[in-house]
Amino acid sequence: MDINLFIVQFFNALFFASILFLISSGLSLIYGIMKILNLAHGALYMLGAYVTFTVAILWLGMSWYSMLLAYLASILVVAGLGIFIERVLLKPLYNKPQDLQLLLTFALIFILDDIVKMIWGAQYRAFPKIPGWSIPVGDYQIPIYFILTVFIAIGVGLFLHWFFTRTTYGKMVRAISYSLETSSILGINTDRLFALSFALGAGLAGLAGGVAVPLYTASPGMGGDAIVLSFAVIVIGGMGSILGAFVGSLIVGFSRVFMAILFPVFEIALIYVIMAVILMFRPTGLFGMEMRERR
Repeated sequence: MDINLFIVQFFNALFFASILFLISSGLSLIYGIMKILNLAHGALYMLGAYVTFTVAILWLGMSWYSMLLAYLASILVVAGLGIFIERVLLKPLYNKPQDLQLLLTFALIFILDDIVKMIWGAQYRAFPKIPGWSIPVGDYQIPIYFILTVFIAIGVGLFLHWFFTRTTYGKMVRAISYSLETSSILGINTDRLFALSFALGAGLAGLAGGVAVPLYTASPGMGGDAIVLSFAVIVIGGMGSILGAFVGSLIVGFSRVFMAILFPVFEIALIYVIMAVILMFRPTGLFGMEMRERR
């Protein structure tokens, strides 16, 4: 492979892995704390893409300033929707069979897809160009936006580490992930922390959609591929582990991008081969812990 092409594809893989990390970290966070497998997480990612497109293109016009506001809007709107979903729809099902939670989040995929179609229409919504300039590498170009996306993903990872290890709320959230019953006895407001956790996970999905939309465009149903790959990420990295989501995203991102060039027929298959091999030797994933029933 040409060295310049290798460098360009390396940054393509980093960009793709960064988007996957933003999606899968929220998905993993919600499962790790609440033991809820949110099938609608990809639909929240889709909604974040549409909110960012609306703010940055339809309302303000594309600029770095409008992009920052659009990212903030996507986080707040999707996190707010996450609070509604958790408080109004999921909370009544906490003491019911988990199948009902899965069915509810599965139904939300179609509901949110239809809401998007009603508000924005069924057509694709594309940015006129990728924000920012490009760095020339031989005959190729690396958009500076790719590099900024990598820094956003790293920043989110560092923020999550700080939040869960240094803040009182973060430590309480970790406590309820270990034992809901003990945390309640100690006086921790588990209801409030569940809402906070789901909002944080949903907000990360919204941010992922906002960061991805300049390159991938916004379209109804765009969350389908994202959620499938994100499940692969958290199964490889370990359910409920942010570090696992980071490492799993790199594995999936690099294997898919480079296999698309070297052996296109195995572009998707390799991801699931890796997943199967890891599960054979470590069923909880690379950094996952033993799964516990939510009590």
